Amino acid sequence: MAKRKSKPRAHDQDAGLGPSPSRDGCRLNGRLWLEKDGETFIAWGRVTLLERIREHGSINAAAASMGMGYRHAWTLVEQMNRMSPKPLVEKSTGGSGGGGTVLTEEGETVIRNFWSLVDGFRRWMGDRDPRLWSSPENGA
Repeated sequence: MAKRKSKPRAHDQDAGLGPSPSRDGCRLNGRLWLEKDGETFIAWGRVTLLERIREHGSINAAAASMGMGYRHAWTLVEQMNRMSPKPLVEKSTGGSGGGGTVLTEEGETVIRNFWSLVDGFRRWMGDRDPRLWSSPENGA
């Protein structure tokens, strides 16, 4: 059976997240992630993993679509579930059709909120002048 490859999405291509406009060859670039108690909770790759779990209904298929090992993907899911007030992903095992994985409403909310935060961050970065020697008064 041929593996189904996920369609590329705009956010799959630019994990730099927040580039500013280029001025005089200079560009600010920023990344965004959420930590809880000093540990990464939500970040670009983790949200993409959640989206792929939603798309494929399987942690294994989601991981494969990202070129990631199942064990690593499952560890990330366990970490996110542990850190979240409510689970983001629920896994079922066995049954006639085998097991599966579903994104919870909490998981859907985390995805929506993360991309909203990224959009705001990109707008903010777009308003920054990357030239560190420039001051707002000189119109740079």
